[in-house]
Amino acid sequence: MPDHTLSILKDLYHADEYTLLDGDKTASVQPSFGVRQGCPLSPLLFAIYFNDIDSIADGVKGALTGTPNFLVTHMLFADDLCLMSSDPYHKQTMLNKLRAYAQRKSLTVNTQKSEVMCLNSYTSNLPPRFYDGVQLPYTDSFKYLGMVCDRHINLNTAADAALRPFTAGTFCIRQFIRGNDIKQVTHMHVAP
Repeated sequence: MPDHTLSILKDLYHADEYTLLDGDKTASVQPSFGVRQGCPLSPLLFAIYFNDIDSIADGVKGALTGTPNFLVTHMLFADDLCLMSSDPYHKQTMLNKLRAYAQRKSLTVNTQKSEVMCLNSYTSNLPPRFYDGVQLPYTDSFKYLGMVCDRHINLNTAADAALRPFTAGTFCIRQFIRGNDIKQVTHMHVAP
């Protein structure tokens, strides 16, 4: 990175300070690393810093897809990472490489939020998966970027999960209309 660009970024974060509130207690914090929450530049800075994450998939066979000879090793959006492989050995290899990568980049993987799922598996005799010595739990489904995926690749599971908030919202609107004895509702659509 050019020196002048690095200087601008350092100036942007120089003397950065936050006030933490907990009831009546307050504390002033000056972060020494990371990106600013809510800053429009933060996702770009993180993407630049994280752009070599593909290295954890070097020499690893990814998961099969519907396209012949097209394998997927990972999906990444911001700091949400999903590792995939059809080979059980390669799954652990990627976790080990992720640990080394995170250590090199001074990143932390939250093992409390990390899970393992085997697609189309009908056995409960699955090998344990570890990240930095912590055994990761197996799950039957997980949510990635708002979409619920289950181990049997059942799209009804995803559709039901997507429909649930809509149904709840519709119910709340109906209750509001009935509770306030609203007889006529004007529908309006404003197009930009």
